[in-house]
Amino acid sequence: MKYLHHILLTLLLGPLLVPLAVNAQSEQEPFEIFAVLWRGETAVEEGFRDYLDQNNIPYNMTIRSLNLNRDNAPALVEEIRFTKPDLVYTWGTGSTLGIVGSHDSDTPEKYIRDIPTIFVLVAYPKMAGIVESYESTGRAVSGVVFLTPLDAQMNAIRAYRPFRKLASIYDSTSSNVRINVELLKEAVPNGGMEFVPIPIDLDENGKSDPNSLQRLVREAKSQGVDVLYIGPDSFFARHGDLFNKIAIEEGMPTFASTEFPVKQSHSLFGLISDYYTVGKLAGLQAEKILVEGIPPENLPLAQLERHKLWINVDVARALNLYPPMNMVSIADFNDSGYE
Repeated sequence: MKYLHHILLTLLLGPLLVPLAVNAQSEQEPFEIFAVLWRGETAVEEGFRDYLDQNNIPYNMTIRSLNLNRDNAPALVEEIRFTKPDLVYTWGTGSTLGIVGSHDSDTPEKYIRDIPTIFVLVAYPKMAGIVESYESTGRAVSGVVFLTPLDAQMNAIRAYRPFRKLASIYDSTSSNVRINVELLKEAVPNGGMEFVPIPIDLDENGKSDPNSLQRLVREAKSQGVDVLYIGPDSFFARHGDLFNKIAIEEGMPTFASTEFPVKQSHSLFGLISDYYTVGKLAGLQAEKILVEGIPPENLPLAQLERHKLWINVDVARALNLYPPMNMVSIADFNDSGYE
């Protein structure tokens, strides 16, 4: 009889339990997320928001930008301390180091150390000192690894054409870029090519000078370079249009390792992580921290399993350098608007 009463009670109350659970979820206080960007919003943030929305995770997101200047970070550190968000989100190496510092910083009091943080668009998080390892970050920080492995990039470059000599014209003032160049010194010869590093001239203020780009591209061409490499370099977020215009005029193809130059600045091709997908993966990391309660230090860095081979058909047409047929079936094609 007691068993029968239990069944009847379950049948009567069962329909009432679901609405109560839904109401409890809908009344949950939204998580407060404080985002520090480097140069304004990108498709990464769109993907991040979409993931949270699609998974019914309530949140408020405060957006701030460093406007390409780490000197603006201390004021945002103070704002974060005052507002005490549930999660800090940082875009790029400069923003991340400006807000949370390196894991072995001598001045930890200058940075956010006690609020969970996730980063996106950090090229080399371990080499930059942001995390101790990809498996265990050693601090209240986790994030998403976004660069395609260099050996895969070299394979893509050689698959397009049997290029023999690759040059990187780069911003030597950026520590991130200097790391990239050092890695290229090993990766490019391993990929069957010769590597030519060419630092951009500095202006009177010690900044890389875009006015030197035409001379440097012509210098690379005179040395027999047949493909130019654009690494994770914020200089080309500002001057990519100019650089690629000069390269196309000189008949030089450019390969990009990140989305912006190939989608926005007329690079010929690139093997890239899609920014929107990176953002969705960051949303998954945020869910693990905010909803599942996993401490960031116990959360390995997330990595995309697939990357996109992107080719700008208008640039290929301008250079008369079309992709081989075995690439056509696997590449994403775009008309970048180059005329």
